[in-house]
Amino acid sequence: MQVSGHLRFFIGTYTDAPSQSQGIAQISLNPQTGELTLLDDFYPLRNPSYLKQTRQALYSFSEVAQQDGAQLVCMQRGINHALPILGDYPCHLDVCENNQYLAVANYGSGDVNVFALGDDGVPRELVTTLFEEGKGPNLDRQASPHAHQVVFQRTEKVLVSVDLGSDAIRFYHIEQNQFLLQQTLALTPGSGPRHLVFNRAEDKAYVVCELSETLVVLTKTDTGWQVSQQSDLIPNGEKGEAASAIKLSQDERFIYVSCRQQNVLSCFDVSQPTAQWLGLTDCGGGFPRDFTISACGEWVVVANQHSNNLTSFRRDLKTGALVATGYQCQVGAAVWVMEQNNVWEQKDNSTD
Repeated sequence: MQVSGHLRFFIGTYTDAPSQSQGIAQISLNPQTGELTLLDDFYPLRNPSYLKQTRQALYSFSEVAQQDGAQLVCMQRGINHALPILGDYPCHLDVCENNQYLAVANYGSGDVNVFALGDDGVPRELVTTLFEEGKGPNLDRQASPHAHQVVFQRTEKVLVSVDLGSDAIRFYHIEQNQFLLQQTLALTPGSGPRHLVFNRAEDKAYVVCELSETLVVLTKTDTGWQVSQQSDLIPNGEKGEAASAIKLSQDERFIYVSCRQQNVLSCFDVSQPTAQWLGLTDCGGGFPRDFTISACGEWVVVANQHSNNLTSFRRDLKTGALVATGYQCQVGAAVWVMEQNNVWEQKDNSTD
């Protein structure tokens, strides 16, 4: 039973065997102790590996091939909608600030679908598909483009695509349903950029490169974006080609990155002009696919995919240090964790 005052989180999962998950799960966190509790499942869906919540809806998708039913799902207090995704293995989505567009990154086909949203937040139609040719030197992972993240900037009408397959970050200017390629920023060949996060001013961005396991700092200039720093996530450590999630603390002083092969979170102090590595924290499980920092900044919850558990950490607001609470919660193949920004109950599971 949910206890008043507890924090609630949505959990994205892989549902294909041998996972026991059924779709989008929910957990709660006791803000006094960090104890995690599994709640009732929120929504049955195959492989809902990423979620996005707005004031109007909760969005997710099935991370499968197009021929197997890749679909975008919009959940609104019991009235659910679905549209087919015209790409393979969607892995990330975002909604623009004015709720006009929703973009989906398709890892398998390497393209980006952009959908128009109605005034009610429901996806109405496909506006465009963005695809740029490219590849990288890692023959196993970069034989073709692999769009891994899409982000709408808040301060400009720009959609950003992070392409692991071609070592590129692309900036598209948005103008009257047109998405015009403004800049392609090439990163180190073979680095495999996966996700980025902007600061609030959006004049700096931090990129986690999955294959090289590096943190790349981008700075905006009068002529566009450029690389200003690159740092190993685990200095002098063995590479695992599996860095994944990146998060910036609310005060913009600390960057955290999960390293799946080493089962750790790496922390950097970014309060100075140059990012400084602080150290590592054991994630309390296997293969930390994702994690989140609570809105209050005091808690970190980690989704460990291979050990089928979530773990909680108390976070020091001054030093950024993480301390394990010792609490965990079992969720099969947990791959995404997101704090609920408001609480509304699902009434039924009808889909039109």
